[in-house]
Amino acid sequence: MLAKGEQEPSVPIADKLLLTLTEAQLLTGLSKQFLLSAIQEGTLKAKTIGRSWRIKRSDLEAFIADLF
Repeated sequence: MLAKGEQEPSVPIADKLLLTLTEAQLLTGLSKQFLLSAIQEGTLKAKTIGRSWRIKRSDLEAFIADLF
């Protein structure tokens, strides 16, 4: 448990292994709709955790590599 006034440690997006859709968008510059469409088509692997999508960094990197 954190003491009063302490904040949770924040990990920079560049160091995260599991990304939200928003983080993937910020990291790649692609639109959320484009990424969501790729998830729905099955070309970008992702899972829902709770109510939001999570994308493994390695899956995102493979998806980007396949775009070019």
